[in-house]
Amino acid sequence: MSRHIDTNAILEGMVGRTMPRSVIVVSGLAILAGFAGFAIGMAVSPAWAWGAVLVGLVFALGIAQGGAMFSTVQTLTWGRWGRPLKRIAEAQTLALPILWVALLVFLLAGNGLYPWSAGTFVVDHPIDLEPHGEWAIRTKPIWLSMPFFIARQLLGVGFLTLLSLASTRASLRPDMIQTITYMRQRHPEWKAPGWWGWFASNPKSIDEEVKRGQRFQSNIGPLIAITYALVFSMIAFDMIMSLSPWWYANMFGAWFFASSFAIGIHFMTITGLLSRDWLGIRHLITPAVTHDVGKLVLAFTMFWAYTLFAQILPIWYANMPEETDFLLVRMMLPQWSWLAQTVAVLCFLMPFTVLTSRGIKKMKWPFIALLATIMTGTFLERTLLVMPSVWLTDDFPVALLLVTSVPIVLGFVGVVALVVTYVLANVPPIVVSDPRLQPHPWDVHVHAIPERGEHAAHH
Repeated sequence: MSRHIDTNAILEGMVGRTMPRSVIVVSGLAILAGFAGFAIGMAVSPAWAWGAVLVGLVFALGIAQGGAMFSTVQTLTWGRWGRPLKRIAEAQTLALPILWVALLVFLLAGNGLYPWSAGTFVVDHPIDLEPHGEWAIRTKPIWLSMPFFIARQLLGVGFLTLLSLASTRASLRPDMIQTITYMRQRHPEWKAPGWWGWFASNPKSIDEEVKRGQRFQSNIGPLIAITYALVFSMIAFDMIMSLSPWWYANMFGAWFFASSFAIGIHFMTITGLLSRDWLGIRHLITPAVTHDVGKLVLAFTMFWAYTLFAQILPIWYANMPEETDFLLVRMMLPQWSWLAQTVAVLCFLMPFTVLTSRGIKKMKWPFIALLATIMTGTFLERTLLVMPSVWLTDDFPVALLLVTSVPIVLGFVGVVALVVTYVLANVPPIVVSDPRLQPHPWDVHVHAIPERGEHAAHH
C-alpha cells in the first residue's frame, strides 16, 4: 500500500459484476446438506442433532461478529494495513440478522438440550457434589430459568447486531454515495440495488458524509467492543457452560470470545484471497497484507493456548469435583480424549509451528490451507465443549459427527458465504471513501539496497 490507490478503477470493476455461479452452487449445496444432516440427526439422536446446531450456530456467530470486530478494531486503531480487507469483514457482519433468527429458532425449539430446561436442577451426576456442588446448582434457579435465558440471549445478540449494523452502515453510506455519483457520470444505465436506499438516503456532500461516517464509527467502536466481550462471554457461560450447570470457569468467556474473533479473521482472509481476482483487488491484498494477518493469527493462536492453560492449571490443582469432572470427561475418557488431542494439534501445535515461517504467511494456497485447518480445529473444539454434555454414552458416534455435525456447520458457513458474496457483488469491494485506505503521506518505505550487478544493470 505504498502507492496511491485508484478508487475509480475499483468502481469501474463493479459494472456488470455478478455473484459467481460456483459460490451459489457450493453454498446452496452446503445449506441443503445442513438441513439433511439435521433431519438425519433428529431421526437417530435429537440431542446430538440440537447439539450440532448449537455448535454450528456459535461457530457462524463467531465468523459474522468476528468480521464486525475486525472492522471496529481497524477503525479504533487507525490501522491502514487491513483496510483492503475491511469491506469483506463488513460483509460478514450483514449475516448477523439471519443468524439472530437461527438463534431464535434454536432457543424456542431446541432448549430441551439443557438439563435444567424443565425447571429442576437435580441432575444425575457421577460425582458426589455435596456440599459445594449441589449448593451451587440450587442457587441458580433464577438465572437458569428458560424465559430469562431466552430473553437475555435474544436481547444481547440483538443489541450487538444492531450496533454492528449501524457501524457497517456508517462505512457503506459514503461509499455508496460516491459510487452513485460516479456511475451517473460514467455509466448512466447502471442502477443501484434497491436495498441501497436504506444506506444512502438523503445524501449530502461526499466530504461531509465521509467525516460523519468516520466520526460515527469511532464513537460507536468502544461500545461495540465492550458489548462484544460481554455478549459473547454470556453466550459462552449460558449456551455452552450451562449444558453442565455444575461446572464453571471464570476465564471461559474470554477464551471463547477471543477464539470467535479469530475465526472471523480466518474466514475474512480466506474470502479475500479466493475472491481478490473476481473483485479486482489482487493488487491490494498483497503478500505484505497476508503476512500481517499471519502475525495476528499467530497472536490469537498463542492467546488461545495461554487462556486454555490458565483455566486448566488452577482447576487441576484445586481438584474440586464440581470443576474437574468437566476436564476429566474430555481429557481422560477414551471416547473423547482423542478429540481433545486433535484440537490441541490443530488449534495450537501445528499453527504455532507453521506460522513461525514468514514465507507461509505470504503464499496463497498454503496460507488458506492453514487457516482452514485452524477453523476445522475450532469446530472440533466447539464440538468437544458441547457434545460430551449431551451424548452420555461410552462411545463416540463418528457416523453422527460426519453425517450430522459436519453438514450442519457447513450449512451455517454456507449461509454466511452466500451473504458475503452477495454483498461484495453489489457494493464497492474496498472502503473507497475511507481516508485511511490511502498510504499516509508521512510513511517511509525502506527498500533493500540492490546488489552491485543489479545496480549496474539498471544503469
